[in-house]
Amino acid sequence: MADTQWTSPLDEAAKQSHLPRKAVLVLAQLDARALGVACGLVFGLWLWLATIVLVIRGGPDVGRNLSLLSQYFVGFRVTPAGSVLALAYGCAAGFLAGYLFARLRNYVVHTYLLYLKHRAERAAMADMLDGLM
Repeated sequence: MADTQWTSPLDEAAKQSHLPRKAVLVLAQLDARALGVACGLVFGLWLWLATIVLVIRGGPDVGRNLSLLSQYFVGFRVTPAGSVLALAYGCAAGFLAGYLFARLRNYVVHTYLLYLKHRAERAAMADMLDGLM
């Protein structure tokens, strides 16, 4: 059996593009759906936990500051049922924020790389034309 070594996709991409491994890692596209799901889960669970902690603590004025979220999240209250609604709203808002961030970041990186490519082509063309004169 032949001794084959496994190489990571990152190493293969670095070899193909002739860029350092760290540069390939920085310039790689973000998966917008994956980042959206991750941010949605974290934000949703965070809001759920904050609501549940305030409900458990109780008191005369439960979650006065957190109840201000009802201005953004329709139907939200600092109650056990409201914590489930907070989880849903948090997941939706977190997904939207993560998804849009990834899409915007990918667009900015792609545009910057196109700019660098265009600038390098212009410099190469200027060098070639200077050599002809």
